Amino acid sequence: MESERLLYLDNLKAVLIALIIAMHAALGYVGVLDAWTYSGLRETTLHPVVEMLLLVALSPFGFFLIALLFLVAGLLTPGSHDRKGGHRFVLDRLLRLGVPFALYVFLVQPALVYAVAHPFGNASGTFWQEYLGAEWQLDTGPLWFVGVLLVYSLAYAGWRRWRGPDRPPQRPPTARTLVVSAVVVAPLSFAIRLVYPYGGESGFTDLNFWQWPACIAVFVLGIRAARHDWVHEVPRDLVRPSRPLTWAGVVAMTVLLYVVGSRDVVDEMLGGWNWYAAAFACVEALLVVFGPLWLLDLARRRLGRPLPWGEQLGRSAYGAFMLQGVFLLGLALPLRPVPAPAEVKALLVAVGAVAGSFGTAWLLIQRVPGVARVI
Repeated sequence: MESERLLYLDNLKAVLIALIIAMHAALGYVGVLDAWTYSGLRETTLHPVVEMLLLVALSPFGFFLIALLFLVAGLLTPGSHDRKGGHRFVLDRLLRLGVPFALYVFLVQPALVYAVAHPFGNASGTFWQEYLGAEWQLDTGPLWFVGVLLVYSLAYAGWRRWRGPDRPPQRPPTARTLVVSAVVVAPLSFAIRLVYPYGGESGFTDLNFWQWPACIAVFVLGIRAARHDWVHEVPRDLVRPSRPLTWAGVVAMTVLLYVVGSRDVVDEMLGGWNWYAAAFACVEALLVVFGPLWLLDLARRRLGRPLPWGEQLGRSAYGAFMLQGVFLLGLALPLRPVPAPAEVKALLVAVGAVAGSFGTAWLLIQRVPGVARVI
């Protein structure tokens, strides 16, 4: 059973990371949102109809992909702490999460952004003048997830130390637990976005504070569910309502995105004292709480078998996540002078970045001593 569990989780991790990289490639050519580094430098933009289709058809699923990663992280955290002990658990998290995060945020991301932006006048000062930008903010890039997971992991270790000796597990999460989670996440998300709008800046740290209520909720849900073996099977009485509720959320989000897109009120929806932002927070809460449960069960049933290059892809997924920026930007730049539609460029960048990120990560793991301990 353990090998089957690891197989489906590795396959799931590889699929999610590949989807995230592909989504970032498309976002580089989107004009309605400035959600990726290259979008501010793009030489061409997706057709408005294509943009609307991507926004309406794919965005709802993007809202709970990251939530699923946090749920899986929560499911695996208690067992890791039990096996290693508190001290070793903290050191392991600092090595595997803290070191890559620090290297990327303090060295790779600023150098990468400057190298891309400076030739086009978007970073006209010297490297050190542009290091934190005019807002004096660290740019975490896609590794905001790693930084947030490190914070949550250290908080869990601190809670275990404060709580003392291990106690009997809490009652398993129920349908009421999920409903309460969604009811709590919605107003908290709405409130925090009055200060930090969705997709905007998050203070000096740039750690997506506007997404924290949802991330914390599913991470804590995973921790609670870990003692009840959800990593092997999510209870059927929770999976059954999760699928229709997730699809209801997808339909509701699709309608909402179409409405705000057609009325040109996207900024209002992302944060503010208005009905668009309130509706967005409510529908998102439904998606991020129930969607990950349904997808986790679906992955256990559909991905628990060997895939082509499955072992290599699963092992290199974390490294691919860290390397994606290099390939996404490194492929977009040579395509700038090519007289091709944005749709073609986005597809080429997506395919090339996924292949390059995973392939390079695998080579680094195999051939560079010490890399395997970190990624």
